[in-house]
Amino acid sequence: MHALSSPSGQSRTGGRSGHPLEAIAFFRRFPASTLRDLVYTLIWNTGFVIVFTVLSLLLDDKTPLLHTLWINFVIANCIGFTIHFAFRTGKVLWGDALHKLPFAVRALYYAGISVMGVFAGYWVGFTLLDLGGGKRWMLSTQGSISILLFSLIISLFIASMFYARERQATAEADFQRERARTEAAERHAKVAQLKLLEAQVEPHFLYNTLANVISLIDSQPGTAKHMVERLIDYLRRAAVAGDVEATLGTQLALLRAYLDLIVLRMGSRLTYHIDVPDALMTQALPPMLLQPLVENAIKHGLEPKVEGGGVVVSARREGDRLLLRVSDDGLGVRSTRSSGSTGLGLANLRDRLSSMYAGRARMTLEDLAPGTRVTLELPATPA
Repeated sequence: MHALSSPSGQSRTGGRSGHPLEAIAFFRRFPASTLRDLVYTLIWNTGFVIVFTVLSLLLDDKTPLLHTLWINFVIANCIGFTIHFAFRTGKVLWGDALHKLPFAVRALYYAGISVMGVFAGYWVGFTLLDLGGGKRWMLSTQGSISILLFSLIISLFIASMFYARERQATAEADFQRERARTEAAERHAKVAQLKLLEAQVEPHFLYNTLANVISLIDSQPGTAKHMVERLIDYLRRAAVAGDVEATLGTQLALLRAYLDLIVLRMGSRLTYHIDVPDALMTQALPPMLLQPLVENAIKHGLEPKVEGGGVVVSARREGDRLLLRVSDDGLGVRSTRSSGSTGLGLANLRDRLSSMYAGRARMTLEDLAPGTRVTLELPATPA
């Protein structure tokens, strides 16, 4: 016939207060607060009132129902709120220090508070009801033993309930730690894949660029110097492009440096245009999404074309979706397939999108005749 609000803190119960009613899923729906716990204690006490009123009527059907109900209501709430405030006081005094103690010690603490709360609650209740006989019964051997046994039974019940909840909380914490470890491992694996991709792409690009610089040093030293400057700019930006929190703006800056180098190499055979609103520059974007598409367009669509052509990079937002497009007017999809391209780069990109966005992103390839357009459709981050 009492309530218990233990000092079980939020760190162990996921934002709960430790009230016994939280053993029922319905009562875990409401956020912990002082007012909520007081209401829960009242509900808890009322349950005991009903149970002991029924037992009293079964044992002694001569006592009027309302009289029995009133006595049980007063005593139950005196006991319940006495224990409630005792545990609240203990929580203020010791806080989370109790959680560091062995469970057996905490169980004794719970039991001790409960027993003292039951005795004190009975005394206060009998005083309010002006039942001197009740006080004399409490002080008798039979009354003291009865109250003590009753308190211990209830305390063991509540202690076992808290023990089960602590085991559940520990299991949940272990699960969350394992989940976080798995997600971290997946992120590291994705970064490693990205680094491998960069390691495969950059050496060939660097070799070709440096070879062009060497060929231009004697005949066109100004162009060679400009190419070296753009190469330094590209490498500086590439050094931070592997950041997992990359934005569309940082990727476009790297892409411009890359395209400037390709323009110096291809001359008038290549033009490019980037059409992206300023409002989208801060959109979070996984690294190395756009550059493989541009490289693919140049390598397979524009470089083999005698007169060259142009590439357009665009982005727009449609609701909660971000659309990224890379278009060229090169030889097109059919020519790309006939040239012996394995399409491995696009396949890898499609796999990355599937892994990162769990089916919420897609890539489409269109034959523009002439040229090709690749569209990436991703979830947009909040503006």
